[in-house]
Amino acid sequence: MVDLQNNLDDFQAANIQPVVFVMGTPAQAAPLVEKYQLTIPVLCDPQQEAYKAYNIPQGTPLQYLGWRVWLPGLRAMFRGGIGKPVGDVTQMHGTILVNTDGNIQTAFTAKNSSHYPTLADITTT
Repeated sequence: MVDLQNNLDDFQAANIQPVVFVMGTPAQAAPLVEKYQLTIPVLCDPQQEAYKAYNIPQGTPLQYLGWRVWLPGLRAMFRGGIGKPVGDVTQMHGTILVNTDGNIQTAFTAKNSSHYPTLADITTT
């Protein structure tokens, strides 16, 4: 989320409007939006309907607790901290590009909980 916000100009230059889905309620999402000063739309999905609709799978323990997650987790702690998880911590995240006709243009599913795509990753696949 923070990377999306920090790179918003690049996404908008590529004619992409990021939208974030979170597993919490609006009350749970509000502190996150405030803390990271998010200006991108944040939609609440506590029942994980969007994750199901876009076939974003549950992770394995290695994907959300494995060694590849630890170093990025430490970096995140130093950048701004890690808050209390909200929702299903086993749920992997994904990035879906939907065109103006409502069709999926690109679908990216994380390899682990610290794996986030770059703009190039999602615009060249």
